[in-house]
Amino acid sequence: MKPLGLGYQKIDMCPNFCMLYYLENAELTECMTCEHSRYKPRTGRGKTLVAYKKLRYFPITPRLHRLFMSPRTAEHITWHQSHHAVDGVMVHPSDGEAWKHFNSVHRHFSAESRNVHLGLCTDGFNPFGSFAAPYSCWPVILTVYNLPPGMCMRLEFMFLSMVIPGPSSPRWNIDVCLCPLIDELTQLWSSGALSYDISRKHNFVMRAALMWTINDFPAYGMISG
Repeated sequence: MKPLGLGYQKIDMCPNFCMLYYLENAELTECMTCEHSRYKPRTGRGKTLVAYKKLRYFPITPRLHRLFMSPRTAEHITWHQSHHAVDGVMVHPSDGEAWKHFNSVHRHFSAESRNVHLGLCTDGFNPFGSFAAPYSCWPVILTVYNLPPGMCMRLEFMFLSMVIPGPSSPRWNIDVCLCPLIDELTQLWSSGALSYDISRKHNFVMRAALMWTINDFPAYGMISG
């Protein structure tokens, strides 16, 4: 997917989830908290340095751009605003009180119907099966709630934003792993990103808001800090 502009970033991290070697810390060679080495010992002369642990991060902005660049999806992005709810019947999150309250508080955001409402889901799982050695891998998935009910829960509209590696759970340090995503979401909320809407044939500034997270209670405790 990289030639299409949908690649990912590899970010070295402390194996104890203390920090990411990211932005101003990108050149460090040991953890500032636990002093664990960033790289594994070399096994031979001239061998490439290999980090103990890597985070795979898939930027969300290019994937959101594609929704507006495809005629098959661009016309559905504003469905949530044209949808007419029936009193007492909730068929979409836009029918709920939380969505309506958000729109009333952030009128500048809701005035542009193409601004994106996101949900975040994460949980740990063992990719090697229940009978293998314990291993806790944490994918973080974003889904777009602008789309109609028949689309927003389909696999192609659930965007993998990062894979937090195991074998142990990040537990309370999951916020360290989420730093690249938090930075990108902050950028999308505050200043947005220039996008092209093929259905209207013009550019516009797309903004995004993370409305809520979806997780079980242990993951909820971790995500909420």
